[in-house]
Amino acid sequence: MQTPFMIEKVKDTSMAFKPGAERLSVAFPELQWDLKRAGYSIDATQYLAITLFITFCSLMLVGGLFSLLIFVLEYPIDIYISLGIVCIVTFFSFFYVLFLPKVEMRRREKEIDMDLDYMLKDMEIQLTAGMPLFNSIENIAEGNYGACSAVCQDIVKEVESGNSIKDVLNEYGIISASAYLRRTLWQISNAIQTGSNVKNALEAISVELQREKENRIERYGKELSLWGLIYMLMVIVAPSMGITLLLIMSSFLGGSYITENTFWLILGMLMLGQIFFLYLIRGKRPNI
Repeated sequence: MQTPFMIEKVKDTSMAFKPGAERLSVAFPELQWDLKRAGYSIDATQYLAITLFITFCSLMLVGGLFSLLIFVLEYPIDIYISLGIVCIVTFFSFFYVLFLPKVEMRRREKEIDMDLDYMLKDMEIQLTAGMPLFNSIENIAEGNYGACSAVCQDIVKEVESGNSIKDVLNEYGIISASAYLRRTLWQISNAIQTGSNVKNALEAISVELQREKENRIERYGKELSLWGLIYMLMVIVAPSMGITLLLIMSSFLGGSYITENTFWLILGMLMLGQIFFLYLIRGKRPNI
């Protein structure tokens, strides 16, 4: 997978940080697998070197900006606050780039799981009709199953290049971002090796995946009820009662502390609260 962080110029420049990245790689033993499952064609040491390079660039950029403001333009900024901001931005830059593979892996996992159940049912039907396993994988690769079809396309290419289908399924099972697809490929590979019925293994995984989807919907319904109650309290009840309380207090304080800007501030906070809840509910919605 090609990203802005992995262009050749960035790779070449980051080689100066490779010794530090080799020592740092001990602290992140799972990074290599995360990169493979996220589809990044790069090893862990090189990715850590790029991470250190981007972190160094962030440090120089933010540090240089505050140095310009304080020492050249003589802008009245507390030096300790400036150092704190520089440290926070540097820290955030490092972990933001470091955890990008996990974010991409979670995205790929959702895309695969969204179509996996339909793919399994299609394969079951084809195998029941007597179609060979490889031909059914070819049909899935040409079908409209999103990320699942993309994985099957890669499997077909590897098998057609002369590799054993059992070994290819094992390999793609290891690097699959989805745990369910990983188990599916391993079950098929084991069935091929032992000579057992592949269709029975697919049926078992399909049933388990369907139950998991039902559990996700049930959990989402329960969480939605809780967040709906919190929404009513924080965005409807609290503002209305708070404004009433402010009006009562203004009669005692003479209105000197409660002005029109206070109500505009409340309105702005309500708008931010609405947007926050919308994104929260959207993020928790299961992709099925």
